[in-house]
Amino acid sequence: RAAEARAADARAAGARPLPPLPEMPAEDAVKRHGKRVLNAAREKRRGERWTVSNWLTKQAESDPKFKVPLFRLVDVLPRLQSSASVLQHTREYMSEQGAPAKLKFMLDAASTSVARMAGAETIVNKSVVIPIEEMGRTFIAGQDATTAAPALRKLWQSGVGFSVDLLGEAVVRKEEADASLSQYASLIDQLPDLAAGWAPNLTLENDHLGIVPRANVSVKLSSMLETLDPVATEKSIAELKARLRPLLIEAGRKGVHVNFDMEEHKLKDLTLRIVRELCEEVDFSAGYSHQAYLRSTERDAQDMIDWARASGRIIQARLVKGAYWDHETIHAEQMGWPTPVWSRKVETDAAWERTAWRMLTQYPREPGEGGVTLALGTHNARSIGFALAALEQLELKENAIEVQNLRGMAGGIRDACAALGLRTREYVPIGQVVPGMSYLVRRLLENTSNQSWLLNAEGANRGADDLALLASPHAAIPVASECSPSPNSDQAIWHELSVAVEGVGDGKPFVNEPSRDFSDAAQREGLAAAIERRSAQLLKDGPPAPAEASAADADDAVARAVAAAAAWAAVSPRERAAIAVRVAAIIRERRDDVTACIMHDTGKGWADADAETAEGIDFPEYYAREAVQLCEPQSLGKFVGEENTLLHRPRGVAVVIAPWNFPFAILCGMTVAALVTGNPVIMKPAEQTPATAEMLHSILLEAGAPPSCVQLLHGRGEVVGEALTSNTDVATILFTGSKDVGLHIAQKVAAVDEGLKQCRKVIAEMGGKNAIIVDESADMDEAVQGVVRAAFGFQGQKCSAASRVVVHEAVYDEFLERLEGATRDRVVGDPRDPATDIGPMIDADARAKSLGHVADAMAACQASGHDEAAENGARLVFAGVAPTPGAELMPGRHYVPPHIFAVNGDSPVDLWRSEVFGPVLAVAKAREIDHAIDLANDSDYKLTGALYSRTPSHIEAVRKKFKVGNLYINRDPTGALVGRQPFGGGGMSGVGPEKAGGKNYLPALVEPYVVCENTQRRGFAPGMVQ
Repeated sequence: RAAEARAADARAAGARPLPPLPEMPAEDAVKRHGKRVLNAAREKRRGERWTVSNWLTKQAESDPKFKVPLFRLVDVLPRLQSSASVLQHTREYMSEQGAPAKLKFMLDAASTSVARMAGAETIVNKSVVIPIEEMGRTFIAGQDATTAAPALRKLWQSGVGFSVDLLGEAVVRKEEADASLSQYASLIDQLPDLAAGWAPNLTLENDHLGIVPRANVSVKLSSMLETLDPVATEKSIAELKARLRPLLIEAGRKGVHVNFDMEEHKLKDLTLRIVRELCEEVDFSAGYSHQAYLRSTERDAQDMIDWARASGRIIQARLVKGAYWDHETIHAEQMGWPTPVWSRKVETDAAWERTAWRMLTQYPREPGEGGVTLALGTHNARSIGFALAALEQLELKENAIEVQNLRGMAGGIRDACAALGLRTREYVPIGQVVPGMSYLVRRLLENTSNQSWLLNAEGANRGADDLALLASPHAAIPVASECSPSPNSDQAIWHELSVAVEGVGDGKPFVNEPSRDFSDAAQREGLAAAIERRSAQLLKDGPPAPAEASAADADDAVARAVAAAAAWAAVSPRERAAIAVRVAAIIRERRDDVTACIMHDTGKGWADADAETAEGIDFPEYYAREAVQLCEPQSLGKFVGEENTLLHRPRGVAVVIAPWNFPFAILCGMTVAALVTGNPVIMKPAEQTPATAEMLHSILLEAGAPPSCVQLLHGRGEVVGEALTSNTDVATILFTGSKDVGLHIAQKVAAVDEGLKQCRKVIAEMGGKNAIIVDESADMDEAVQGVVRAAFGFQGQKCSAASRVVVHEAVYDEFLERLEGATRDRVVGDPRDPATDIGPMIDADARAKSLGHVADAMAACQASGHDEAAENGARLVFAGVAPTPGAELMPGRHYVPPHIFAVNGDSPVDLWRSEVFGPVLAVAKAREIDHAIDLANDSDYKLTGALYSRTPSHIEAVRKKFKVGNLYINRDPTGALVGRQPFGGGGMSGVGPEKAGGKNYLPALVEPYVVCENTQRRGFAPGMVQ
């Protein structure tokens, strides 16, 4: 039944069904072989622990509340530059949940006056630093091949091979990728020579097909390419292949096996494709890691088997459970994507066995056959027993597989497998501590997980019952959950971002529309086709040139809206909400075409344009639910003989003046907000983006909005906008744009003309001069990547974009160096190309304005002698190069490459305070966190801000003192999501307390009133209890 269910799911997904397999090995055989492994492990260990053990990990195992602050401390420790800083962070982290008694005693001792004078450093090192370093040494064999050589030799002498892994994952600049490639090249060059003098070992050096290389290296693609991104799959693959090809040729020449590690799910398809293509191009001993915790594990396995058999290539699959479960689960929930991993550990264990069986039943048996061979990447005796039972049933020799263990994780299992004559290999990380922290945290999570087989096996180590340790995972899974729903399947109910209104939408609370997952080829291809259609249409018909409205047209539109107001106000809130939901449905159905239109109108890249479309879906879905709750009568209290009701009536005609930088989402959000609250709307879009406005207007009409209630007027702001905002029959003006225009509108609305019958209202969002603070404890990889996204995404043309960065002096030079490198590697070009990072400016005026700011900053550099420490000082850190105009670029566009200036924040140049709205970034140095906050607050704008820090007290200080409307901690300040981060600021960033996409927005578009009715009649009232 389970196989039938999976086949049905495959057919529904459009994939060909997986080929049927023979019945899996009998449980008796699995348990018999599992018992072999357990008994051998007990014999080898003789009562010793099987997992990493010092007093910190023991405490984490027994106290889950201690585990989180401990691992956070482990994560930040390499960046702390003094014992005082280590003591501070330890106290701050442990105070969140309370330190264990032993640690608390040591911390208190380190805080005494005597300790401060003499021995605080020793106490801190003994209580915190040394135990964590001990944990690191358990997992990490050395810094390079030379220092790791004794550990590798010792393994070989004990009958265990190795696969050396270079610590460090994603890189942010080319120099770092080049360093990784150089280190991999050194390993490939040195390891065969190191191992050449070792004694022969027939078990380790042979399998059923022939010779197995002694030297084995594991590589990570993310460490080799600084611009690796699934959205640019073709570019990423081409560049990675070019960098890897020389390494693999040398590996083939020197007889080194190269295994491609599997990392995040988003890189899975890209990694498998690179592995296949390089295996077809280069003759080398190849392997890859196969993650059984992925729901796609069996399909992925069958695809690799089919390819290997068809190509005649042998490739080894290191079948692992998977090391990124927490990240994949959290990330999928944040993005609203289906969770790619199994929800429960037992499901992963079962999937591991099904995948192993699929591979083993289609095994290459003779030299010259193509196929996938199997390495068991597990510490679970049950899993190993399953594979051995499968070999027995299939009449394959036990040397057809090998067992691979992680260094420091399961010495008993490793030694047992070697003693049983199985080819056994240890995965041996080498490298520096800082890049190794993420690896160390993952290993500690595995060691202390309450679902860890090894931790549970501690009982077995003391002779506990084997039945639970060797139990079948398949028996614990009901058939219905073979493809169990992901944890975020009910996220609308779980997240409670809005009320649930019966009959509105799906009847559930609002949940954000997911952005496209561009690691999925089908989603990339869908958008690419839409872009091609749009480009062809524009090439054929030319850009749209709508007729410009006049001031008289504006007055006529207001008159039509006034005439329609009463009828629209009389439509029930639920009917109006239904129209909004249909708007969202139509956008969702035409999503890629909407995104392509946005891209061509604005010059946005793939991710930014798609995110705007998703936001255009979110606004109507969210406001539809909120409007019904707001506009339907609300009872106030319960009193016999008195009925009090709160009601809301529409304010009247609303004018929406939208910007060019979010011509779809913001225009949609403001328009739908006014519509669902019963106000007729006149839409005045930006002059630069008419096509997007036309598309939205047609969707509104198609969804059922009355034409007189959603009128679209194109034209110049000085003419149409001025006429609309001057008309006193307009009750509410919703504006997003520049500060000057916003203040002009606010000033006009504040004026009271004779005969005015209603106080008019303006809701204005007017831009920002947003800052990011980076302190000395920040994760520098995250900080650099976040700043690049926030400063240069959509060419810096977002009101939320970061145009200032404040960096602690201790990490200032490092940050600037890495930021310069990361920015240099960004591609400036045509936004239709998914490989483009920075596209064109919206028009020639925007380009001229940004270049004007660059020229002023360059003049300041010259005047200060290129010294940012001088008064009004500035120094050019980086200036990019604009692309040369040509046929490959979107026609008629204007480019500004990214620029970075270091400035004196205490005596700033104009660039520090002026809104640029372009890819020009200013960076200043701060002495400490309060100084950083003061510099960040040094702006009239108060829109968004961000902090990158792993210091709890700094995070708390910024929460209290950084005066912005949207503050982000350890993420960049762009990309606010409807319902989750209602958007809007203070200072000169906005007029009114309303925040778009939040619960306070719709009340600004209605007038509340209360009806109090005396329900008592001649002594009787409803509800009176006799």
